[in-house]
Amino acid sequence: MSLNLCFLCRSRNILASLSRSSGQAVVEFTLTFLLFLVIAWIPADFGLALYTGQLAQNAAREGARIAAADPTLASGTTSCTMPSCSGNIFQQTAARISSALLPGAIITLNLDPDTGSNCNRMVTVAVSGTYNFFFYQLLHWMGISENLENKKIDRQTRMRWEHQNGCGTVK
Repeated sequence: MSLNLCFLCRSRNILASLSRSSGQAVVEFTLTFLLFLVIAWIPADFGLALYTGQLAQNAAREGARIAAADPTLASGTTSCTMPSCSGNIFQQTAARISSALLPGAIITLNLDPDTGSNCNRMVTVAVSGTYNFFFYQLLHWMGISENLENKKIDRQTRMRWEHQNGCGTVK
């Protein structure tokens, strides 16, 4: 019986000391956690920017591959702004770009004019947009800095257009 009373006394002392604590541990944990969150998010944000650039490059490459094989492609430059892109080449290129990571991306398609018999007409597909760094937005929301710029991403791919008049394939 005395053991149980002694155990109850200890538990009451522990509870009393916890209720009298000033919350220092909670404050320290909060400050340390916020610092850790910032330190961990900065490399992740730059990694997302690199990943977005790679997505844009892959989208331009795929769009150029499709355009190089399109026999109905007309000479000149056309462009569209995501998400309102129509046409197979633009739709396939836009499908490979994340609208969350690169909002309002511009896709540009250019086929060189027909200059005669050089058989070297090139098709170019370019993807450009702005990656909005979350950390810069966070600093802006906190009022720390207003002159931080986001990353402009421009990627393009050129390929030979396969349907040129008078240019036979080598067998």
